[in-house]
Amino acid sequence: MTLWWIGNLLLALVVIPFVLVLLNHLMKPINQIGREADAILAGGVTIASQLDLLAGLVPTKEGVTKIRAGVLAYGAALDKIL
Repeated sequence: MTLWWIGNLLLALVVIPFVLVLLNHLMKPINQIGREADAILAGGVTIASQLDLLAGLVPTKEGVTKIRAGVLAYGAALDKIL
């Protein structure tokens, strides 16, 4: 019975604190990974919101093409006049 109490005392005073220290050292990188993952997620959300604006590029490109054709026609007309 005495060995049982010595084993319990050894477990309580040595093994459990040692395991808690190891877990503490393990939690630091895990928390850092969590913070980095949150930052990556925030960046991804920002990029995704910017990608929604790409839909406006197609009408803009078509508009620029039409304006360019109009400017070229205006320039040709000016060349005829002058």
